[in-house]
Amino acid sequence: MTPKEDDPLAVLISSDAKATDRKKLAELLEPYMVIDQDSKEFSFHPQFHDITGNDRKMEILLAGAKARSLYFQLPDGLLPGEVIAAGLMPVGSVKSSLKRLFDNHKIKKDKEGRYFLPPHRINELAKNVSE
Repeated sequence: MTPKEDDPLAVLISSDAKATDRKKLAELLEPYMVIDQDSKEFSFHPQFHDITGNDRKMEILLAGAKARSLYFQLPDGLLPGEVIAAGLMPVGSVKSSLKRLFDNHKIKKDKEGRYFLPPHRINELAKNVSE
């Protein structure tokens, strides 16, 4: 059966149901970081270090990984070792923050062990950060 364009349900159909709101993602991240064009590494603005709570910092970092993956066509997410190497928080804080966010279904983990922020969390995170 072929879908009909005049069907009211057609507005619910998408070829990319997991699409990320790229504009919202850019607005969320712009105060906190930039991504180096050549090295693809994150560089953090002073506002990032002012964020209260390691979980929120982790979510912003994983949002940055999502932006990097979308722009440069790289795998989404970060391995725990990559987060630790960024030196943004102590090793124990990285592990406990990732575990807490994962256990609370705030982030997901792929089969390679990379933690990533699901696309539907972008708007929620942007709203929470602006409060």
